Amino acid sequence: MIKRIEKVFSEVTGREDLEFTEKTRLDKNFEFTSLSFIQLICALEDEFDIEIPNSALKKFKTVGDVVKFLEKNAD
Repeated sequence: MIKRIEKVFSEVTGREDLEFTEKTRLDKNFEFTSLSFIQLICALEDEFDIEIPNSALKKFKTVGDVVKFLEKNAD
């Protein structure tokens, strides 16, 4: 699962050189604008065929938070 998530992050950010672990912080390791963060969420929703509610977005501080949410909620 983490490899699929890493692929989505790479596609959205246009970077192949990501330091990508479950402890990677979204706010410090990625320079997301509001728009690029929305693009990331939309790409994750498409990849995993899931809708991510706004309430979950506020809890996404690390890659691990994203992984846990997707493992719990995606098929």
